[in-house]
Amino acid sequence: MDHLTRCLSAPWPATARRLLPWAAAVTLAACGGGDEPSKLMAAGADAPRIAQALGAAPSRAVDRGDGDDPDTTDHPSDCSPDSGDAMTPTRHAALATAFAAVLTACGGGGDPAPPLPPPPPPGPNASLPGEVLVQLNVGADVNALVAAYPLGVIEQFGKRPIWRLRVATGTSTDSVISALRSDARIRFAEPNFEHETPEGRRRSGWAVGGDAGSFVAQWAPASVRLPEAHAHSVGSGIRVAVLDTGIDLAHPALAARLARTGGGALLGRDFVDDDVDPSEVGNIGDIAFGHGTHVAGLVSLVAPQATLMPARVLDRSGRGNVWVLSEALAWAVDPDGNPATDDGAHVINLSLGTTQPTNLLRTAVALADCDFDDDDDEFADPGFDDDKARCANKFGAVVIAAAGNDGSDTQLQFPAAEAVPGSLSVTAHTQQRTLAPFANRGAWVEIAAPGEAIISTFPGGGYAAWSGTSMATPLAAGTAALVLATLPDPRSVLPLDIAQRLLARSAPLCGSSFRRIDAAAATTDTQAPEPPCP
Repeated sequence: MDHLTRCLSAPWPATARRLLPWAAAVTLAACGGGDEPSKLMAAGADAPRIAQALGAAPSRAVDRGDGDDPDTTDHPSDCSPDSGDAMTPTRHAALATAFAAVLTACGGGGDPAPPLPPPPPPGPNASLPGEVLVQLNVGADVNALVAAYPLGVIEQFGKRPIWRLRVATGTSTDSVISALRSDARIRFAEPNFEHETPEGRRRSGWAVGGDAGSFVAQWAPASVRLPEAHAHSVGSGIRVAVLDTGIDLAHPALAARLARTGGGALLGRDFVDDDVDPSEVGNIGDIAFGHGTHVAGLVSLVAPQATLMPARVLDRSGRGNVWVLSEALAWAVDPDGNPATDDGAHVINLSLGTTQPTNLLRTAVALADCDFDDDDDEFADPGFDDDKARCANKFGAVVIAAAGNDGSDTQLQFPAAEAVPGSLSVTAHTQQRTLAPFANRGAWVEIAAPGEAIISTFPGGGYAAWSGTSMATPLAAGTAALVLATLPDPRSVLPLDIAQRLLARSAPLCGSSFRRIDAAAATTDTQAPEPPCP
């Protein structure tokens, strides 16, 4: 706390002066600082008052990681991360993030930010009980298949020979899948695995605070050289689909940026409740509440004239399943179901994933970014004819996917790790241009973007700070939109071309062989500068 007091009392640059009241308010909010956060947010909050408030704040942390009711019990200790009071790991992580935000606003340096507690070990994603996903070989009949096994049909994946089946009650799903995999009529058979946000899986929370000014003035735009990029492109005419928890459709920063049909209807869908309202569902007690709104705001920060196609594929806990996500991917590239009309997304953002590789998700990504040939046996069935017609018109999308928050070089997250050409896997870096401690960094990861203490939009018209590869991913997706908008015809290139351009025009990441997004270099198709590492 001594370093914080010195930092708050020192001269700071204009950007830090603007960010500091917000960062202090975030810290107090994480500690349960009563009405003091709102007071500090008022213009003119001075350093001595902020320091005094931080030193005296009760550690009344709000736990967003376990889904329990917030703890409203006062604890008469100071709010510093090295306080002796007992905290849950989630509270400690939230407080450390907010405390680091204050130091960052002051310019960092001095005492290092306190380390986050080790996350729980990752486990395999669960699957929906009693469900099997299959693709039939050409000529196979689903009715004959379900007659031969204890199965029933739930639904079909459009016209494609891919089916969602239900296993009869009392029958082992694993044994049915094992039998199906040896059946000559089956191309693949697998469980319907769940997927979720990387932040939800690691139980990492957010800190509410900030405003439109701090949103624009934060460190991430300068890191990717966004002001220089905006001199050449703002993403006009590009549609970006955000497949997530839904978004706050009325948020002032997002409402005017929603994609519309020719008739003026919202170009969005809720695949969880199966309706046309992709709004966020839940409240601040839900671990994933605000995730989709936060992600959508970052796309708009980078590409302010691009339009958003929101698709809700995750519930209030941030969980979904592979079938629903695949349906949303197919919808995103062809909302009206007519392969001859250009109404789909140019870019798809997936700030989510599963630790299990799946045939269906890999297929859905390949169909979305048109990574297949007409003579590919996997897509030989006539049920794929509409996909082939759409892709012949080059109505595909660049798929940008989060690499995950396991801090691992061995833990894979899919579809980022599928390595489908035309898609891009994104990890996160810090303000110091180093790999974020929580970020996955395996050989399958392709590029990094800012992902630590990132401010963005939050339901209710507000703003919040969050850290994760979920935050890095929309910054990369927005950059793809900027690049596409510079082309006379955005459909004249393949998704693979855009993914390769983001890689080719990237900048070095300090202390790592990874590269990082440089929006200015990508937009102008020039070599990124290589500033010295700190």
